[in-house]
Amino acid sequence: MKIFRLIGIGVGSLCFLLMTGQMVSAQFFKGKTVSLVVGASNHGTYAAYARVLAQHMPKYIAGNPKIILKIKGGSGGRIAANYMHNAAPKDGSMFSIVLQTVPVNQFLSAKKSRFDVTEWNWIGNMSPLINFLGLWHKSPVQSLEEAKKTSVKIAATGKSSPTYIYPKLINNMFGTKFEIITGYKGVGGLNQAMEQGEVMGRGASWLSVITKAPHYITKSLIKPIIADGFVRDPSLPNTPTFIELAKNAEQKKIFELVAISSTFGRSFFYPAGVPADRIKIMRDAFDNTMKDKAFIAQMKKQKLPLNPMNHVELAGLIEKVKNSDPATLASARKAMGVKSKKK
Repeated sequence: MKIFRLIGIGVGSLCFLLMTGQMVSAQFFKGKTVSLVVGASNHGTYAAYARVLAQHMPKYIAGNPKIILKIKGGSGGRIAANYMHNAAPKDGSMFSIVLQTVPVNQFLSAKKSRFDVTEWNWIGNMSPLINFLGLWHKSPVQSLEEAKKTSVKIAATGKSSPTYIYPKLINNMFGTKFEIITGYKGVGGLNQAMEQGEVMGRGASWLSVITKAPHYITKSLIKPIIADGFVRDPSLPNTPTFIELAKNAEQKKIFELVAISSTFGRSFFYPAGVPADRIKIMRDAFDNTMKDKAFIAQMKKQKLPLNPMNHVELAGLIEKVKNSDPATLASARKAMGVKSKKK
């Protein structure tokens, strides 16, 4: 009987400590302003997702803090990731939405990276998203086959962005001749370059077309020729995926890594070092927000897809990439044109 009493006392003490931790964290968040770091343009879909979350999530956080956006775009999301890992406060007052290519790219290249995604505390993912490569209606090239014979210019932001990585990958895997022009500012810059005739196509998320330039679709101004993902997106039923077009098993493995990258979509995380009880509060708040009727209604109104993933699923994706065959990572690195890890 004494043993059972001791066990009961131990369990009770543990529950008391957990409850106490939650109460302390509730006091921490009360009256606070929590920063949500966005490693992309203030006018893109990353910021759009972050704004909706910032509006609805506070009511599910103990202490009801205010959430404000902190824009830290550049270098394909690496600037924000480096900041979160090395300079951001570790008390729970700052979390971030990560660019979807950042987690996978860490395992391909160490260039400009001063972070380790395996140490991050994932909060959740609002939705996996599809990236694509599309050609402008005035382009002399309108298919992958034609692009193998004729070179056209493709707009990109930076070399760490999907806008560069995808056409580079397509060139190396399929023998196309896309000339990738970098330096454009966000989706708006990419669209403007096409409209002005500077380039004949661009990549980025298909969502950026749906939300920022829907007339491209209704007026058939852009033709998607390839997209990522494990299966075809319902909104792109006639556009093949990388995986479908794989010529062999090695290419398929590379394209599966690309698909994992897109699966990260619009994911949020805390850096290492944040107290566990505060991480739990944010994870629970995120999960509850994803089921909130007003939140869901606003997402639909803004035409932002919602297909949530929890922190456990995101951690599982990291493990899958981490445990990838080194030969596959080396092949992917070469195909995407990224520099090898420093030895």
